[in-house]
Amino acid sequence: MISPRISPGLLLAVAIGSAAVSSAPSESAGPALPFQPHVDMKTFMEHVLTPAATIIWRVNGVVLDDKGEHDLAPKSEADWEQIVSGAATLAEATNALMIPQRVRDQEWIFYTRKLSEAADKAYRAAEEHDLKSISKVSDQLDGICAACHRHYGLE
Repeated sequence: MISPRISPGLLLAVAIGSAAVSSAPSESAGPALPFQPHVDMKTFMEHVLTPAATIIWRVNGVVLDDKGEHDLAPKSEADWEQIVSGAATLAEATNALMIPQRVRDQEWIFYTRKLSEAADKAYRAAEEHDLKSISKVSDQLDGICAACHRHYGLE
């Protein structure tokens, strides 16, 4: 007669698995999501996305006043550092746009990926002090943001 043998390792694995299942939160409570939005979308746009994008958009800017025309392109290391920070913030903020409670539909994912790619380009160009590339990306960001806002009626 053949007697079944259960290895001590298998017995331990079954015991650990049973304990893990019994200590898991109940289905009715739902799983705790690791990422939670802390502010509504309007606040997120006003206080995170727009300020970061504005730093990048400014590189193409010019101010006209009674003393003449003033180019807003970066002129110092501090100016470049501000652009690096804005671009890094914008690139990382695109991850927060993908928190499940914020994702509206497939187009949302499309626009967020485009924004992420452009922000990453801006970050890399700012690190290299590449004004021409930053200017190009600034225009791309403008188009991406405008298209998304039109699509979702956020204007």
